Amino acid sequence: MQSGIEGKRIAALIGDGFEEAELSEPRRVLEEAGAIVTIVGIDDKAKTRIRSKRGLDDGQPSRAEEVVADCTAEDFDGLIVPGGMSPDRLRGNREVQRFVKEFDTAKKPMFAIGHGAHVLISAQVARGRTMTGAPSISDDIRNAGGLFRDQPMVQDGHWITTRGLGDLVLFNRAMVEKLSAGVSAPV
Repeated sequence: MQSGIEGKRIAALIGDGFEEAELSEPRRVLEEAGAIVTIVGIDDKAKTRIRSKRGLDDGQPSRAEEVVADCTAEDFDGLIVPGGMSPDRLRGNREVQRFVKEFDTAKKPMFAIGHGAHVLISAQVARGRTMTGAPSISDDIRNAGGLFRDQPMVQDGHWITTRGLGDLVLFNRAMVEKLSAGVSAPV
């Protein structure tokens, strides 16, 4: 498929408890369009196993290919943060916050699904942003100075956010379009 994102490198930032389909579906779409998705975890333990969830059930585990402390936004063309319980484990990590801030400062595409918006909030980059997320975090977005919209998908500059699994078709399409408009990171 010719999409304009061939060879673009996308960091998928996950921790234990990530929602399996919120990683697997966007990853499938990105890879089918020619992007390279790299799983980024918070520590060396993540290179062995990162547990996932399928709703309340256990899902297929994944493994980190990179550790966030060893990565910079310069290494990638975009960032995706799936939801589930993973954002609670990621959001307090200083290296995660640094990594997210680097993407925001560089105005590189940033994508958050459901509770993934919590990571953006904790990195203190949500103020003044129009965004969506899991409806249960609408107050968190507002309290961080963001503008919550209960819509399937919201674009604000280089950000695209979505409420969750039910909105992934629209989100995935927008994600590919956003990436096809950008410039690739140096190899």
